[in-house]
Amino acid sequence: MEKKKLVIPMLLSTALMVSPLVGSPVKAVQTHHVSNTILQKGLSVKQPNPSIYMKADKGAKLEPIEFVEENKAQLKLINPGQSLKVKSEEKDKLGMKHMRLQQTINGVPVEGAEMVVHYNQDGSVKSVNGQYNNAVAGKNINIQPDISAENALDLAKDSVSAPGQLETEPETELVVYPFNNEDYLAYKVNVNFLGEQPGNWYVYIDAKTGNIVDKYNALMHTGEYSASKGSGLGVKGDHRVLNISHQNEAGSKQGSTFYLYDSSLENAEGIFTYDFKNQWRSSSTRLPGDLFASKDAAWTSDYERAGVDAHYNSEKVYNYFLNEHGRNSIDGKGMAIVSTVHYGDKYNNAFWNGSQMTYGDGDGEFMISLSAGLDVAAHEMTHGVTNTSSNLKYRFQSGALNEAFSDIFGALIDADDWELGEDIMGETAVESGRDALRSLSDPSRFPVGSAYVAYGNGEGMYPKHMDEYYDLPMNLDNGGVHINSSIINHAAYLTGEQIGKHKLGQIYYRALTVYLTPDSNFSDARNALLQSADDLYGADSSEYIATQAGLDGVGITE
Repeated sequence: MEKKKLVIPMLLSTALMVSPLVGSPVKAVQTHHVSNTILQKGLSVKQPNPSIYMKADKGAKLEPIEFVEENKAQLKLINPGQSLKVKSEEKDKLGMKHMRLQQTINGVPVEGAEMVVHYNQDGSVKSVNGQYNNAVAGKNINIQPDISAENALDLAKDSVSAPGQLETEPETELVVYPFNNEDYLAYKVNVNFLGEQPGNWYVYIDAKTGNIVDKYNALMHTGEYSASKGSGLGVKGDHRVLNISHQNEAGSKQGSTFYLYDSSLENAEGIFTYDFKNQWRSSSTRLPGDLFASKDAAWTSDYERAGVDAHYNSEKVYNYFLNEHGRNSIDGKGMAIVSTVHYGDKYNNAFWNGSQMTYGDGDGEFMISLSAGLDVAAHEMTHGVTNTSSNLKYRFQSGALNEAFSDIFGALIDADDWELGEDIMGETAVESGRDALRSLSDPSRFPVGSAYVAYGNGEGMYPKHMDEYYDLPMNLDNGGVHINSSIINHAAYLTGEQIGKHKLGQIYYRALTVYLTPDSNFSDARNALLQSADDLYGADSSEYIATQAGLDGVGITE
C-alpha cells in the first residue's frame, strides 16, 4: 500500500487620563537607533517607522511629550512636540506607569508610529521606546480625502471578495500610511468574514484616488441562565469538571437545558462555547453559531467532546492570565471568551479572528479536533491578548513576534513540555514523524513547506538561529510569521530552561503588554525583554542574565 504523504498546513494563525508631572529637563544617558532597514545577518527587513530606545537619568519628572521634546536632539526626532498625542495610560502591578503616544500629522495618526514613555514608581521617567517616522514629520501632507469612507469600504470589500454579510461591522479609519517610499493618506479598512477561506483583512485605500495601496490577511489561525456544575469527556477521553449553566422550560422545574456557558466568573462576561454543526459560513450561518446545549449535565457523547475541551481549556487559560498576571480575560477588562467548535467539514485549523476562537474537527488522519489542545487554546487566546495590548502587526518580524508569543504562552500554560500541538496530531501524522506542530526546544526537527526552502539556508527546516532566518516575501506566510517565529520560540526555551516557566512568563508577558508596539522587530523585542527582566528582577540578576543569554543564543544580539 502506498504510504500517504504528510502535508501539514500552516496552522494556528491569527486564521491565535493623564496626570500632570512637573520637574526639570532630563538628560538622556543611552540611546539606541535602528535604521529604516534592519540589518541582521545580512538580511533586509523593511520598516517604515524606525525604532528608538532610550534610558533616562534618574529623578526627572516630565510629561511624556515634554520628555520626548526635551530629548529630541539625542533621539534625532523631528517635531515630536507637535506630532505626538497621548493614546493611553496604564499602571502595572509594580507601580510603574506607561504612557503610549501616537504620532500624528494634523491630527491623523501615522500608521504604526507609536512610542511608550515608562515611569518609575516615584513618577520619574525610566525609558522610552517605540517607532517614529521623521520622513513624515517633516512633510506638509494634505489630510483632506477625496473619496468617502463608505466608498473606501466598498472598494476594500471588493478587493478581498468579501461576502455580503460580514461577521462584525467593518472598521474604517483615516491614517497616514508610509509604504514603498511614499506617504499616503489612506483609509485603513478592517474586513472580517468566514467561509472555507476565512479572512480578517486590513486593506489600505488611497483616500485621494481610491487605489488599493496595500492589504494583508491578519487572520490568526492556530431566557435567564443559572450557574451549574457539569462534567464531560474530552476528545481524548479525559474527564473534565465544567462550569456550565442551565435553563428550565417555562412554568416547569423539569426539562432543564444545560449550556456550555460559564457565568461564575467575577467581573467578567463569562465563557461561551458554541456549536457550528460542521457547516461552513454562508448567508444563513454565521459565527458564533448556536450555544452548545444538552438535556443532561453530563457531556459524554462523541459529538460533545470537542465542545467539552474548548470550554474546559478556555477556563484554564483564563485562570492562568488572571492568577499569573492579574489580567481579567483577553482584554484585561473582563471581555467574554467565545469559542466555536465543529467549524466546517474536516477542517484542519483553528484561528482567532479578532473577537473569538474557532476550532475545526480535523480530518481524523493528520489531525483530530483542534480544541483538544490546551496549548492550542492558549495560543489563540494569546493572540487576543496581543491584539488588545501591543497589537503587533501580522507580517514580517512583528508578525513573527505575534506568533511566537502565542506559541510561548501555549507552552507555558500547557506546561508539560516545550512542544506545541502535540495533543491534536492524528495517527497518520504521528506515524510519519510529525508528533507536534512546532517545537520550542528543537525547532529544526520539523521541515518547512517546499515553497519556503529557497528563502532560507537551503536545509528546509524551521530556524532556531538568525543564521537560519527565512527572508520571505509578503505573499509567503505574510513574510514568515509562522516560520521565523521559531527563533524567538527557541530563545524563550533557552531562557526558560535556566529560570523556569513561571519567571519566563513574567518577563515575556511584561514585554508583550508594556514595551512592544505594533511595528516592533526582533531587535525591539530584545530591548523589551531585557528591560522587563530589569524591571522585575534587576539588571544584575540571574533572570536578566538568562534572558540575555537566550537571545544571544539565537543570534539576536542587538
